[in-house]
Amino acid sequence: MSKLIAKDADVNFNKNRAVIKLQTGEQVMSATKIGELFVLDMDRKTSALVTQSKRKSVTFDICHHQLAHTGAEKLKMIMHGLVDGLNIHGDLKLDGQCKDCIFGKHTMHLYTNKGDREKEVLERIHIDIWGPAQTQSAGESLYFMMIVNGFSSYKSVAFLSTKSADATLKVLKAYQIEAKYQTGHKLK
Repeated sequence: MSKLIAKDADVNFNKNRAVIKLQTGEQVMSATKIGELFVLDMDRKTSALVTQSKRKSVTFDICHHQLAHTGAEKLKMIMHGLVDGLNIHGDLKLDGQCKDCIFGKHTMHLYTNKGDREKEVLERIHIDIWGPAQTQSAGESLYFMMIVNGFSSYKSVAFLSTKSADATLKVLKAYQIEAKYQTGHKLK
C-alpha cells in the first residue's frame, strides 16, 4: 500500500471492501474483506510472476510476455516505480501486436448450419466409445459405450471389456430392445 500511496494512488477502505484508484480516477485494484484480511479480487488463477531487469532495461514487449500478458495500463503503473528494480523501456503500446493476446481473446464463431433436427424419439442415436482405461473396472471393463438419443438427449452407458464389433453390436441390440419397451418407438 505504501508504494501505491507514495505514487498518489487513492486507497479507500469501507466495511467490507477496498478500492485502489489512480489519480486519473481509473480503478486498478479492489479487495474484499475475508475475516480480518482484505484479499485482492483476482479475475483468474494467478501464479508467481517473475521478471528480472536490475542489470539492464527490458523492452515493454518482453515485460508484457514475462508478466503473463499484463495490459499496458498495469505495466505503466509498474514503470512509474511501483516495483523496485524493474526498468522498462520502449514504446508503451501493444496496438494489437501480441499474437497470444489476440488468440486468447478470439471468440468462437457461431455454428450457423441448422441441420435436420430429430422430430421424434429414437429417430437418430449417437454412439461414442471411450477407452481403453488404464485400470480395469471391478466388472473387468476397459471401455464404455455411450448412446445418446438425438431427440431427447437421453443418455445410456454400457461398459465393455473389449470394443470389438461383436461386443458393441450386442450392447446396441440390447439398447434397441430396451428403448422400444420404454418409449413405444422403434429405432430407425
